Amino acid sequence: MRPKALLLDGYVDEPACFGVPPYISPYVRYVYGVLSYYNFDIRYETADSWRKVDNESAIKESQIIVIVAGMTVPGRYRGGSPITLSEIKRILSIPRKGVLFMGGPILHGYSLKGGTKAIKLDLHGVDCLCYGDIEAVLGHFLKTNEIDPCRKRTYDNDFSLWASLGAEVVIKHPWYPWIIAEIELSRGCDRLKGHCSFCSEGTIKKYEERPIKSISQEVKALYQQGVKAFRLGRCANILAFGGTKNDKGIMPNPNAIEDLYLSIRTEAPDLEVLHTDNCNPLSIVNYPDEAASALEKIATHNTEGDVLSLGLENLDPKVAKLNNLKVDYRGALFAVQLINQIGNHTKRPKGLPALLPGLNFLYGLPGEDRESLDINKRFLEELIYEGLAVRRINIRQVIGGLEGTYFSQIIKDHPSKIKEREFHKWKDWVRKEVDPVFLKRVAPTGTIIKDVKIEEINGHICYGRPLGSYPLLVGVIAEGIKEGDVIPQVMITEHGRRSVTGVPCPIRVNSCSIATYEALPGIGRSRAKRLLLKRPFTNFEEVCSALDDPSLLEPYREELDFSD
Repeated sequence: MRPKALLLDGYVDEPACFGVPPYISPYVRYVYGVLSYYNFDIRYETADSWRKVDNESAIKESQIIVIVAGMTVPGRYRGGSPITLSEIKRILSIPRKGVLFMGGPILHGYSLKGGTKAIKLDLHGVDCLCYGDIEAVLGHFLKTNEIDPCRKRTYDNDFSLWASLGAEVVIKHPWYPWIIAEIELSRGCDRLKGHCSFCSEGTIKKYEERPIKSISQEVKALYQQGVKAFRLGRCANILAFGGTKNDKGIMPNPNAIEDLYLSIRTEAPDLEVLHTDNCNPLSIVNYPDEAASALEKIATHNTEGDVLSLGLENLDPKVAKLNNLKVDYRGALFAVQLINQIGNHTKRPKGLPALLPGLNFLYGLPGEDRESLDINKRFLEELIYEGLAVRRINIRQVIGGLEGTYFSQIIKDHPSKIKEREFHKWKDWVRKEVDPVFLKRVAPTGTIIKDVKIEEINGHICYGRPLGSYPLLVGVIAEGIKEGDVIPQVMITEHGRRSVTGVPCPIRVNSCSIATYEALPGIGRSRAKRLLLKRPFTNFEEVCSALDDPSLLEPYREELDFSD
């Protein structure tokens, strides 16, 4: 009889890795691969599915128990609820015979939602806290029966084998096949001389890159298991991949980046999503020509709606210097301009841009004051004035107390002087005055959003998202739709503060509801009634003749379907 193992995916969220559904992190896939290699009968549970099962039986019958968890940059999550401290303590209180391993970013500390300080956990009862790589620690134990909690792995053959074997776990995920696989490209920070004060990625002492062959082999294994959405998220800076080290850092290598994307496209020829995440704006500032060429390669080989996350944090010069941040005001502006120039008009018309920037700001940094907020505000106003587009703006509070970061050494002597009410006033201004402007530039009226999965229904509006990196929240005006349904195409008709509204398309002119007519810009209730009373229509000219202003439907001519 095969030995039994329990793998509990408590979800992770850290600067260079995300694992809340629909994302599935590399951590759990690698651990599953190790357990599979040693022929375990593996029970995989997510934090959400775990809450619905017989916990005690699952613990007691397993020879190996592995918990992967940790939120070092916590946010708001729609896809799932990460494991809590009380749930972890409950697990540790259950009598067991098996060996319990715990790993992931949780070893840096644990941040509660809305908290600004990481909690040092009391994990008494864990047999092995994996301060090294959890898959390497587990693999060594299963091979030698020795616990080495600090054991590290490299990008060697064992790792590549574990990564490929671990692809099987996706079919056990509750969201399967609606899954995005977070793919690891590198580890550590590409900034070779110093790191941002707050970032846990900088605590990884060595920057190392994964061979393209290893990446493509894992993508192939995931694709064979039915995964068609991938994000190159497990890296600190996509532009550093395959680059050349010099005095300024790592110079982008456009050819290496193109080789990476082509290898993925080769192994997953019918993929539906190929996105990335982190981009160091300093790479764009230091190497504008090489960065531009690399961005063009990404925009050519990715899928539409991709977002490059730029860690701007704070553009106040004194704060940037104290915290060793990446770019100043002008550097940040140049990075946003260049990404817009290359990615904003590619893969349109009607679809989303190929590539846009996402901006990350932080509150609570050492040395910041009211002037810091004013500088950040002026920056966003300048982006609007210049007609630039930004996919999204993340505003988070710094998490202090993470082990190994510089932040904890300087915060006492240089505390933040921004009052909480001032911060919230600035954040509200961003949400009310800035987000709606960018949203209309990213997805103007008439934009087609593909494959929107419905997550919630409120009256005649169904709310959902496509798969992707920072996907749009779409309110779909439709009838007969259930939670979990995937609508192939939605045409945007209206914009909210942080979401868009649309209708399924093609629009079935002779059978759609009056609410669908009303949702079209300029139609309104009275015109919608007129269309309803005069149908059926056989062609575009007939439907236009039913309106007092036929030009209202001209922008949607190609989306109208008269086949009913």
